[in-house]
Amino acid sequence: MRKLAAIAMMVGGASLLAGPVVAQGSELPVHVIEINGVIDPTNANFLRGQIAVAQDEASALIIELDTPGGLDVSMRRMISAMLDSRVPVVVWIAPRGARAASAGTFITIAANLAYMAEATELGAATPVNLGSGETDETLTRKATNDAVAFITELAELRGRNAEWAEDAVRNAASIGATEAVEIDVVDGIASSTDEVLELMDGERVVVGDDREIVLETWDSVTGEATVAVERIGMNPLQRLLHLATQPEIAFMLVSLGSLAILFELYTSGIGLGGILGAISLMLGFYGLTILPTNWAAVALIILGMTFFLVDIYSPGLGIWTVGGSVALTGGGLLLFSGTPLSVSPWVIAAVVGVTASFFLFAMTAALRLRRRPSVTGSEAMVGTTGVARTDLGPDGTVMTKGTLWNARSSGDPISAGSKVRVEGTDGLLLIVGPATEEED
Repeated sequence: MRKLAAIAMMVGGASLLAGPVVAQGSELPVHVIEINGVIDPTNANFLRGQIAVAQDEASALIIELDTPGGLDVSMRRMISAMLDSRVPVVVWIAPRGARAASAGTFITIAANLAYMAEATELGAATPVNLGSGETDETLTRKATNDAVAFITELAELRGRNAEWAEDAVRNAASIGATEAVEIDVVDGIASSTDEVLELMDGERVVVGDDREIVLETWDSVTGEATVAVERIGMNPLQRLLHLATQPEIAFMLVSLGSLAILFELYTSGIGLGGILGAISLMLGFYGLTILPTNWAAVALIILGMTFFLVDIYSPGLGIWTVGGSVALTGGGLLLFSGTPLSVSPWVIAAVVGVTASFFLFAMTAALRLRRRPSVTGSEAMVGTTGVARTDLGPDGTVMTKGTLWNARSSGDPISAGSKVRVEGTDGLLLIVGPATEEED
């Protein structure tokens, strides 16, 4: 009996050392958020904020992920929050056709549980120089070794295939959902939220405060979820900032924002075009500072705009328009050269077409309006005829267009009652000469 009691005490002590097992049931809902597009500061702040909210308001957080990768610093901030979370964090690569490449691979490996929808892919996590695109051998090797150490540590922490994780970094290996499950990279294939909840049910995970949690999310008898699901999206400002970091959107914001500013400069006053152009440029350059931008390509885009502007001062559309179109096209194609990102050729073609049409019609009309003689004030009086009300020897007064003006003769004195023609102005003083018989 004493031996049995001793064994029981040892087993109980071992259980205490292992930490408490908590059943995470249906009392709190499961939060679902979407992380898509480039991994940037906006995505990082959104995820960190939702993890903080989930600590008290959710039983688990599901991240629906679809990304080509992004900034290393933003990725590490996201992973840090995931590792410290006191509620389970689940990454679900979805919908069908989605991918989790580069930084997305690290985020997937770092999750407590990871699932992939059908026809999705994971991998290609080789570090890319986000600066000028230069490939210095020493810097590349250092970045690769650092990334390998990080991803293998994450894989071992979560019980995933560390060998494949290293291959994804060193050799840009990629895999589909079926193979990822077979070699223990992810935990299952799920193409709907219900399927994710069904696969999660009964899983044991260790959260940030070292508690082991057993998830209870599905009733196998009724075939229904036992937890409520709440989808949470970004606020409007977050959506706007994140949208600006999409390659095509950043390119369009800078190009079309420049057009609006140029149009405003050639029209009177400050109107809607100037306001929208300034906002577009600010958002566009915000996106470009976040993205791995080739700034020589940005200079090429500006040069293209300059060529278009020069051509409106030339008769007809000619060589400058061709040069502007070529420069704008080249700038769009080279904007993210040397990185996994690119601008769609269809978007570039559309922007070049809109720009050429803009300078052909809108800017030409604005320039004609700018060159049109003034129709108000003393300048509008040039070329009109009137009558001298007093002798102009040389100063006096004249009546023209029903208004009495101070005037000065441009030549010989003019007697009162004579017909005069306004030849110019000097402030509010009219410079007049005798009117010809035709003008009279």
